[in-house]
Amino acid sequence: MSVPNHTKEQAREFLKQEALNEIREIADFTRFYRRVFYVIAKYGLQLEAKEEGLLSGNEWSDSASKDLLMEKVEQFFDKHIK
Repeated sequence: MSVPNHTKEQAREFLKQEALNEIREIADFTRFYRRVFYVIAKYGLQLEAKEEGLLSGNEWSDSASKDLLMEKVEQFFDKHIK
């Protein structure tokens, strides 16, 4: 059985998509912030998130902002998952 060779970029994209999928599976917006924080902490990126102010702001309490927040989180992971 052969093991597939993945490039660093493919592995990075896989990790990013896994993190985003874990966040997207939340149906209840009241748990959205907590899940985002959990996933960020799972990858050891909480200090970077704090420095960038990712988890601060009023939009985290507005369910209508979920798509905007997902974009911000995706950009954050794209920048920090290496």
